Amino acid sequence: MWLRLKVTLRDLPKWQIAVLVMWVGFIFLTIFGPMIAPYSTIEADPTSRLLPPSGDHWFGTDENGIDIFSRVLACPRTDIVIAVAATFLSVFLGSPLGVVVGLYESRKGAISTAGADIFMRLLEVIQSFPVFVFAMVLVAIFSGSLVNIIIAIAFVNMPVFVRLVRSEVLSLVQRPFAEAARAVGNTEMRTGFKHILPNATPTVVVQVSVTVGFAILLTAGLSFVGAGVKPPTPELGAMIASGSKYLIIGQWWPALFPGVTLGLIVFSFGIVGEIVNKVLDPRVVRDGSDRRRVLSVQKTSGKESSVDMPMKVMTTNKSPILEVKNVCVSAGEGDDQGILNDVSFSIGPGESLAIVGESGAGKTILLKSVLKLLPFPLEINSGSVHFESSDLLAMDRNQIRPMRIRQISAILPNAKSQLHPLVNVGDMIVGALQAHEKIKKKQAQKRAVELLTMVGITDPESRLAAYPHELSGGMAQRICLAISLMYQPKILVADEPTAGLDVTIQRQVLDLTKDLAKEFNTARLIITGDLGIAAHYCDRVAVMQAGKIVEANYTDKLFKNPVHPHTKQLLGSVQS
Repeated sequence: MWLRLKVTLRDLPKWQIAVLVMWVGFIFLTIFGPMIAPYSTIEADPTSRLLPPSGDHWFGTDENGIDIFSRVLACPRTDIVIAVAATFLSVFLGSPLGVVVGLYESRKGAISTAGADIFMRLLEVIQSFPVFVFAMVLVAIFSGSLVNIIIAIAFVNMPVFVRLVRSEVLSLVQRPFAEAARAVGNTEMRTGFKHILPNATPTVVVQVSVTVGFAILLTAGLSFVGAGVKPPTPELGAMIASGSKYLIIGQWWPALFPGVTLGLIVFSFGIVGEIVNKVLDPRVVRDGSDRRRVLSVQKTSGKESSVDMPMKVMTTNKSPILEVKNVCVSAGEGDDQGILNDVSFSIGPGESLAIVGESGAGKTILLKSVLKLLPFPLEINSGSVHFESSDLLAMDRNQIRPMRIRQISAILPNAKSQLHPLVNVGDMIVGALQAHEKIKKKQAQKRAVELLTMVGITDPESRLAAYPHELSGGMAQRICLAISLMYQPKILVADEPTAGLDVTIQRQVLDLTKDLAKEFNTARLIITGDLGIAAHYCDRVAVMQAGKIVEANYTDKLFKNPVHPHTKQLLGSVQS
């Protein structure tokens, strides 16, 4: 953290550094201001009323003869403390509510969505009132004590954080790392608070700094109209109010200096929020270099074929551990064509089945159907997915969650995006273990070292402290594999497990996956567009086109004697 701060400060323009120094000065005054004031900040001196700025009184005196400079030094303790306390209370109340509302709104159920909508409409009613008038009414009703002022300001600011966190949750809930967290068996709330909320932190931090500035203005405004902090407590709004009536007779200093101070405080808090956001970014390198690593995301696109041919389904000769029968997936009632149509296959213990096809064939949708991770509005219209004797489609989220990673484990595409970007490797593995068993952190860390050793990572102790952006693609994939196999599941579902890796690393990861699966007698369902992977690492291959399995057979037979025209086309494209 300190090194990231050092790197960030080196990158800041000089004017931002000046603002940061000014902000530190205001924090210093919040703590020590009343102690270093040269004159009393509350004792009146009628003989020194409204004296202009001079060597004795740098900012002059007010209508009561009190030194304005001394009161300005003491004011930050009042205004900033009230604003910070109110803001953190609004964050403490609003952020959890935002997570819960966002999670309920992302569900498919009509009841949960309706509940979230009702709550958001109530927030809109609260926000429809002018904030200042609303705060003034609350203070008037509950009296203007310091605690009531803090509660009133927190209450009017809380909806901002509810809406902000809710919007972040809705945008992050379908991100790969959130899907990966659910796939390893985390509850919905644990995923929301442990994985999604920390990723919303930078946005919340920036909003906190802005809200603190707004809360300072609100505190000053309440005092300006007489509904806030009562005299003789030094407070900027009250000082501006008492000095403004003397502007008409040319005595400008009682209002000017408190007004300038108020503006500088609000401005400095706004700029510092941006600086803190940069410091919190873990992607700042920790080797003392001032360069930053940039993660790139490659987008792929493909053509969808509309060929509709009779399909041949290949089932396992063993007692199936996973059996998919006639699964159909659509994007709601208006989708007549469907995304998956009558997909069926089965796989036995220790077997490996590859689902291959061009981009857009429906391979990933099939995988998410098996894992019950379909994003809204996609839904399974018909069919069944049986794991041993259990019908996965008939289970609710609380029933299927304990099975994830213990019995059914998944490796999703692009390993780096599956790892929590703001959490180091050790905490991720510890979190996955604690999601399924009561285990102390020290013991979980020891298990984490054993898992990293199992997947061939050298110096595992130091790797536990690494963040995802500090890992190579192969290293990140090995860590995903370690998490997926930590409980020796009965089936491993892998979606493009070597995406983004070079050929050498691909082979190492696939060999490791095959060896570990063989050791644990784990069945493997591999989704891939690479026919070479299917040929070398799978017992059977099923070919998908336009949401259907058009051909399935043993690997050697399918490659030697393809039947379906689309299979021949795929093999021909590889050979050419």
